[in-house]
Amino acid sequence: MYILGINGGLRQGYQDVSAVLVKDGGIIAAVEEERLSRVKSSAGRLPYLSVLEVLNIGGITIEQVDELAFHGSTWNGFDDKLEKYFNRNFGYCPSVKKHHHHDCHAASAFYASPFQNALIISIDGSGDGISLQISVGKGSEISTIYQAERPNSLGIYYTMITQYCGFIKDRDEYKLMGLSSYGNRNAFTFDWLIDFKDGELILDQDYLVEILPGQPAPHRDEMMYNTKFIEKFDQPGRIPKSPISEFYKDIAASAQYHFENLLLKIAEYFVQQTGLRNVCLAGGSALNCVANQQLMNADFVEGIYIQPASSDAGISLGAAWLSALEHCQQPKAPSDTYLGSLYSNQEIEKILEACHLSYKKLDDPAMTAADFIAQNKVIGWFQNAMEFGPRALGNRCILANPCHREIQNIVNQKIKLREGFRPFCPSVLEEDTTLYFEGKQTVSPYMTITYDANEFAQQNIPGVVHVDQTARIQTVNATDNPLYYSLLRYLKQKIGHGVVLNTSFNLSHEPIVCSPRNAIATFFSSGLDALIIGAYLIEK
Repeated sequence: MYILGINGGLRQGYQDVSAVLVKDGGIIAAVEEERLSRVKSSAGRLPYLSVLEVLNIGGITIEQVDELAFHGSTWNGFDDKLEKYFNRNFGYCPSVKKHHHHDCHAASAFYASPFQNALIISIDGSGDGISLQISVGKGSEISTIYQAERPNSLGIYYTMITQYCGFIKDRDEYKLMGLSSYGNRNAFTFDWLIDFKDGELILDQDYLVEILPGQPAPHRDEMMYNTKFIEKFDQPGRIPKSPISEFYKDIAASAQYHFENLLLKIAEYFVQQTGLRNVCLAGGSALNCVANQQLMNADFVEGIYIQPASSDAGISLGAAWLSALEHCQQPKAPSDTYLGSLYSNQEIEKILEACHLSYKKLDDPAMTAADFIAQNKVIGWFQNAMEFGPRALGNRCILANPCHREIQNIVNQKIKLREGFRPFCPSVLEEDTTLYFEGKQTVSPYMTITYDANEFAQQNIPGVVHVDQTARIQTVNATDNPLYYSLLRYLKQKIGHGVVLNTSFNLSHEPIVCSPRNAIATFFSSGLDALIIGAYLIEK
């Protein structure tokens, strides 16, 4: 049985548009619309290109899909719009099943996790009128035990601070998290704005613009906070792209610290209520890897799993799995996130020829990549199937030498074209993780949790250690990604460390590259030294 899970919507607030094809509970393909449309997050749209792509990967037609799974269970009249959209664009619409937004988030995390029983925290701005949902997963069953209604939302709170610090709503929250490491975490308190007391999450709406029930969330260009919020600090919000003063660094640090404390309070409260010490997280706010570190290391948590596609892109997966369960098909967790578009060497070579490019065919792309990186060159790395989720995990990456002390500035300024305060992540051989990084769980394959970098790491791989001496790591083994693992093994022979600086293969505010043409265009419009694409090498 084929189920097509989709995410999207016809309002600006519905973003991270995606499509997932599931057969008998197992994932055939998962693709985000932005990778194909080249429009970041594809907000306010329904999936089109991603639907075509997952059907193509699965080798089926739309008529072979048995059910279309979607979120928006509270959206009256939307079934008709979906039917018209699919009939118009694909010539056929399968039967439609809508699920609750946060049920989809919860399913995407729990059924992908290694746990048989777990506490599930779904946390974001809002979806289907809910901003926080606590569920219990036992076997194949998920039951909801608590919901916080919008606008009582940690996601909205974090977005308000993101905007106040001069960044863009629903896009730049990760920048606030990166900036927070540069400020004083105790400079300000935020319990007056949002707090968790007696089992309830409450945000003081006096500081928030009015959002009526059923009304769409404000546009990205509209402020979430009001004049009373500004008066609280006696200072206007930072003008975007202006210099960042110590004041805004302290605001970011204090707001992040409060977010962490609230997440810990919420988790501990419901761990005590349920007795479940394994925790699963999903929702856009679950991508706060700094807060996830605090939760991972908490005494009351035994194990933690964060859905790698925690943003609304993961809604399509959760919806498909919920529909599968209704048809008595058990969700089957994927072994990795490499679920997207795949290009053969023959296809890549045809494109290189069509672009009239000089190239060299390589016997061992991983060894050549390690040679370039050891020479302090920065390369584009395009291999195998594309990742699902916001992180480049070894197949659509920009790679560099982590031992180079100036590499962060070089990649930020000459290649990524982004703010200098933003850190880079290390990919590390799984067996070497504890040589450099400290955390309760020694395996972290999805860059969803930061770890403390020990003194050895600070001295030897400074290019991937943030200013607060942490790093958001990806552990790599030979089973999940053999080629990338080989690259790290070669690199260890050459520089003494099985670690590489890994950042997503894209320029600032662009989606991660999907196709060979995307990779070639990004290569020639940036300061990259070389591109290794499949079995081929391109240099400038």
